Amino acid sequence: MVNTLGHKAGSFLTRHPLLIAFAFIFMCLLPVMSMRDFSPSNELRYLRIADEAIAQGHLFAFTLDGEAYADKPPLYLWLIMLFRVLLGKHSMLMLSLLSLVPAFVTVHVLDRWLKLDDHVDRLAVCFMMMSCALFLGMSVFLRMDMLMSMAILLSIHTFYRMYRGEGNRRNQEIMLPVWIFIALFTKGPVGLLMPLLVIAVFLIRVGRAREIGSYLGWKTFGIIAALCSVWFLGVYLDGGKGYLENLLFHQTLGRAVNSFHHKNPFWYYLITFWYVVAPYCLLFAGAVVSTLYASRRGEERSDLEVLSSVAVVSTTVMLSCFSGKLAIYYAPVMPFLVLLLVEVVRRTGWKQWMTWSLGSVLGAVGLALVLFLGVLVFGRGIPRVASLLSQFRFLTEPLSVCAVLMLISGVCFALVLLHRGKANLAVTACIASLFLAVYTASPAMPRINDWVGFANLCETIPEGAEVATVHVRRSSNLSFFLGHDVVDYGKDFDSFRAAVAESPDSTSRRVLVVKERKLASNSGMDEFVKGHEHWTVGPWCLVSY
Repeated sequence: MVNTLGHKAGSFLTRHPLLIAFAFIFMCLLPVMSMRDFSPSNELRYLRIADEAIAQGHLFAFTLDGEAYADKPPLYLWLIMLFRVLLGKHSMLMLSLLSLVPAFVTVHVLDRWLKLDDHVDRLAVCFMMMSCALFLGMSVFLRMDMLMSMAILLSIHTFYRMYRGEGNRRNQEIMLPVWIFIALFTKGPVGLLMPLLVIAVFLIRVGRAREIGSYLGWKTFGIIAALCSVWFLGVYLDGGKGYLENLLFHQTLGRAVNSFHHKNPFWYYLITFWYVVAPYCLLFAGAVVSTLYASRRGEERSDLEVLSSVAVVSTTVMLSCFSGKLAIYYAPVMPFLVLLLVEVVRRTGWKQWMTWSLGSVLGAVGLALVLFLGVLVFGRGIPRVASLLSQFRFLTEPLSVCAVLMLISGVCFALVLLHRGKANLAVTACIASLFLAVYTASPAMPRINDWVGFANLCETIPEGAEVATVHVRRSSNLSFFLGHDVVDYGKDFDSFRAAVAESPDSTSRRVLVVKERKLASNSGMDEFVKGHEHWTVGPWCLVSY
């Protein structure tokens, strides 16, 4: 994928390939970012925390429904609060930029780091990074992990420039701890631990362990400690001793040693790796094996290859040692997988196994898309399939079918280019078709929102109605749209029935929200729904009683 094509010197494309790529990606994602609803699981929670902080005048100690919320550092929440104050409301488009802009910065740093000469190679690396499954998802959904990943990459890039003697050493000695603190201040301990671990292990690996102190010495830790002191003082003044202890011990050590959320086995990331970096999983895995094999045989590797391999392996081990594990936590590793792959290709050239790895995954994706298209076109004659398609009507809309056809065409074209030995063009063509397909299908977003968030659901609830929920996760986030609290009965429908029996003649309008697929597993709940006026919105059944 490196230096496979020549280019015409002086053209705008050859001089600014990333600018063109970023503009193209932004335009393709713009309709989705403009029309998408906030997800209940995290996004609505962030918005409600920001609203409570603004209302209460808090900057460091946050609450959710009046309860202390010390799960996250404040930087990302500050940015949400800033947009809320400036715009007077929460804008999905503007908030999406908190994910997309850091993604572009991450790709820009990779581009500067790799110093590729060919504009097609630069485009291929850009599209590869932007289309990794997890990275693409983080570029659209509101997650602080993208901002943290950017800061971690900048910190390690700053160290590498210091190590190579590039740039202003005095400025870099300041920016290294600043970037590390920003990563910590965005998401938490991983932002601090990953840069320190990668830098130390790399220096040990290259036989320069004695120099660790010159990079991670008193100045680095002094700046980090000073910034943390200001943060913790703000937390203490804003939330008191109890909130500070919750932040430092319960939310940090508790999650690492004996997680109360997301507890998973040690080998968790060895399994999730295969889908979070799709469709390049085989390619990245092969690059890791290649560099480890070269290391064992004593083959010469570039410093950047050694650094990127250290970042991938050491961080994976570190994350695996933590009790709490989620696929999203692997985000900071992904840029180093791309770095590693490019460095392996530089060392070995493009090998047959690389063509096979990329081609086999693209072929599998293409086959799956063809089968999916067949289901959309011919599945209406199969009762079970027809039932599913009736629920997801947006899938059978003409633009959605065109999007699938466009993606199939892109995959097929990529396979032809790959067969001709033009891997960089293959990646570029395939991923360009992916973003075009997203753009083509985006008019269906308002209907897809039935399955994404709560806005469409709440629009069907009469104003002022009392709302109860059963089998609705994060049901308190309904209040963001309703303007008042809801009564959540968890999974206990019997408690709901008992509450209804105690006040059968309520004069106010009342609505029950329940997950529709749960009705079949509870005959009493199914009978209750059928005995009252009800309607569905996406996966939700709403009952007026």
